[in-house]
Amino acid sequence: MSYRQIVEEHHKLTYSDNVKMVAQMVRNPLRDAVIWEPASGEAVNMADLIGKTEYQEGEDYSRTNPDNPPENSRRWLVRPKVIETGMYITKEQKFDQAMDPTSRLVRNQVVTVERGVYDRLLGIRKNGNDFVVSGGGIMGKVAEGKTPGTASDLPAGNYLAVDVGDPGTPTGMNTTKLRGATEAMELEDFGLETEDEIYSLITPKQKTELINLAIETGKNLNPFEVQNIRDGKPGKLLGVNWMFTNRLPKDSNGYRLIPVWSKENIVAGAWQDVVGQMWNDGHAKNLPYIYADAYVEAGRVEDGGVRIIRCAES
Repeated sequence: MSYRQIVEEHHKLTYSDNVKMVAQMVRNPLRDAVIWEPASGEAVNMADLIGKTEYQEGEDYSRTNPDNPPENSRRWLVRPKVIETGMYITKEQKFDQAMDPTSRLVRNQVVTVERGVYDRLLGIRKNGNDFVVSGGGIMGKVAEGKTPGTASDLPAGNYLAVDVGDPGTPTGMNTTKLRGATEAMELEDFGLETEDEIYSLITPKQKTELINLAIETGKNLNPFEVQNIRDGKPGKLLGVNWMFTNRLPKDSNGYRLIPVWSKENIVAGAWQDVVGQMWNDGHAKNLPYIYADAYVEAGRVEDGGVRIIRCAES
């Protein structure tokens, strides 16, 4: 076998199947914390929002029909830029790895694209060594209007101040902040009347604080659930499904932004999920080339279903 291995049809099919197989095994946890919908075209109507209305009192014997229309708006998922990765195969053993679904080569291709899907769902991007809120998703902007023209940020009122629970002093995760976030969502018009699951992402710093909260606030908490949190496994505790990450952004003051959201309120559109391709590149000495990509975008149905907790970190 030479370095310029000819990529035949069975090689292409094998690599494509390998990527699909690995994608199923390394699914990022955010996928299960949002609602997925197929998408096509330039933009997809994510939600038609009907504003609240108050009833009217009529007059006896009146022949006038009440006219009390609610405010209407529409939210969109706009076709995103591609999330992609690729590389040339210049060594024989790497070609063999591309044919092996258990190889690090295939896994790395899938994980790289899946990391981009994760960031799109959350609404962040990497900025140097840190992360910032960007795009759509849970934390970013959402396209709104009769057509997808206006991009709206999450309202400032959906952010909890860093000193909640201890006014004047920056604090980390505490029961006052946690209850304030969940209570605010419960008080919204859309309710949480259904059995909607609440999720949150935290870093290792907040994980330690969460464990301390669990111990302090409930001696009768399930020890298995507490141990799962301690071990860094996704699990439910204190009414929230907790997940862990090192990719949460900070605000301009350096405070960590902790999102709390309801699953039914976040819609992800998949124009194309993670797919792999393989071919010979005639413009690069006919070397074999492997490529993986995805087209995914997400957004909030209603802003009321998301809260951001600011946390100080020592």
